[in-house]
Amino acid sequence: MSNLEQMKLGRDAEPVLVATSTDNRIAAVALVKQGRRYLYIFSRDLDASVYDTTTFVSAVRELATYSRYSQIRILVQNSEHIAKHGHRLVQLAHRLSSFIQVRKPGRDHQALSEAFLVVDKLGLLHRKMSDRYDGVVNFNAPLEATALVRFFDEVWDRSEPDPELRRLYI
Repeated sequence: MSNLEQMKLGRDAEPVLVATSTDNRIAAVALVKQGRRYLYIFSRDLDASVYDTTTFVSAVRELATYSRYSQIRILVQNSEHIAKHGHRLVQLAHRLSSFIQVRKPGRDHQALSEAFLVVDKLGLLHRKMSDRYDGVVNFNAPLEATALVRFFDEVWDRSEPDPELRRLYI
């Protein structure tokens, strides 16, 4: 899927199908590297093969520090594995808490099975089934991205900080 790395956020509007964790990771990194302000992630468990990689976390760090107006919001439905084993993205959120927030959706949204990532309300990576890697990536889909962000905001407004992911000071 090397052509994903050549696509430009806000320009390339052709949807590309992804089917593996590698495809998803390449797409996520390519999108986030080009972001300038916003990142929204809705995930069942912050899939480690996509979101707990050095390249992805580095891209998120660059986005978070690109502007003082950067805003990264992450909704994680099930943080049990992350709490037990750790996750680089959550560790970064602890260090950059002014820019990166992680929450748990309220009860009404715990059973949702989809997963998505939206960058700058333009580009997206969307999987209808969070436990499968089949999905679509589009670097210029403002209507779909806006709809996903609207949904994300609704869930965010009913979400709460996840006690499993609180930083412990010892």
